[in-house]
Amino acid sequence: MSTYGKPRAPAAQFDVVKLGHLDSNQFMVILGFLIATKVFLTLPSYITQRIGTGAWITIAISALLAAIGLWGWVAWAKATGNLGFVPSVRLTLGRALADLTTLAITMYFLLVTAFSVRVFAGGAVISLLPEFPIEILIVIVVASAIYAAWLGLESVARAATFFYPPIVLTTILVGLGSYRLFDIRHLHPVFGMGIPVILRESVVQVGIYGGIAATAIFKSYLRNPDHLPKAAFSGLTLATVFMIASVVLVSAILPYPENTRHVNSFGVIARTVYLGRFLQKIEALFTFTWFFGSAVHASICYMVSLVLLCQLMNTRTYRPLVPGVGLLTFGIAALPNSIHAAGRLLSAVYTYMGSFSVILGPVLYIIARARGTERAAAQVSEILGELQQSPGYSEDAPGKPTGENHWNQPEARGEEQT
Repeated sequence: MSTYGKPRAPAAQFDVVKLGHLDSNQFMVILGFLIATKVFLTLPSYITQRIGTGAWITIAISALLAAIGLWGWVAWAKATGNLGFVPSVRLTLGRALADLTTLAITMYFLLVTAFSVRVFAGGAVISLLPEFPIEILIVIVVASAIYAAWLGLESVARAATFFYPPIVLTTILVGLGSYRLFDIRHLHPVFGMGIPVILRESVVQVGIYGGIAATAIFKSYLRNPDHLPKAAFSGLTLATVFMIASVVLVSAILPYPENTRHVNSFGVIARTVYLGRFLQKIEALFTFTWFFGSAVHASICYMVSLVLLCQLMNTRTYRPLVPGVGLLTFGIAALPNSIHAAGRLLSAVYTYMGSFSVILGPVLYIIARARGTERAAAQVSEILGELQQSPGYSEDAPGKPTGENHWNQPEARGEEQT
């Protein structure tokens, strides 16, 4: 008979295709891109418009709330062991509810990808290429990002690691070059519109950290899962510092409410920087940074979406999904009629779906503890370990029965002899 806590479906169905491996530093950079790339889009002006000069405090408090959500994701990832994200959710919530939850997370990353690309394309056209068709620019970014995802998880990780230092260096150059414009008096009043507004908006804006769900989505692809907590919290910390610094810089140079009138106020500051006769065009360097940051962010979001879809369907490869996912995001990106409309839609996605992503981690962990999912996951992992040791097992064909007729045994089907 079947007992509570044991998987009822054949354990082979819990196996997932292996898409490569990440080390802890690569994952830290990936999480940083997922969270902090919005600095190059509308974050400084958008959040300052809502909170005033106290916006940087709001980001800090939201980060503390997001850290609680990240703790939930890390704890749940540990409880479900080396199983993939979708099998882990199915063990925790059941098949139907788990698939709906996974689809919601997938849609979150797809919408973030599409609207982020639209905001970047709109800003680039306004700032640099006023006569350039915006649809072509969207195609360029989508094609670059989807091609990186086509090459695989490790290629996306290497691209993120490669572009991370120059992006940080360029941002530091913009900050140092604009020190003449910096006026600390613009940061007063410190609490902006008041402490009650800051606290309320801190809860609302926690959705900007929705990318932390990648901690559990990529958990089965880390070379050393024991390093996952440190890498995740390091990525969250670095992204938070980066966002706070950008908001403080913009607020101290463009006084409120002037800093709310520019869609990409960080880019406006870059165009005002003059470092000398040999570095007069730093805004061009910033634009390239903006492009690569957006493209890498989109490629990571694509990889997350493809991992989820691949695990949902338990397919042997994700590549047949790549063209359709690329066309879908292009179509969504082309829908907003202006950069302002795209920015509002992106903010709504962060506010609602991003907040759901942050809260979901602790909720899954609580349910997993209540249902004894950790024990069931350990049993499935043990059976999968035996499968993976069989001579004919292939990482490109998850769950494929090989060798002995192991999967006909009652314990392999999740049944208990009585």
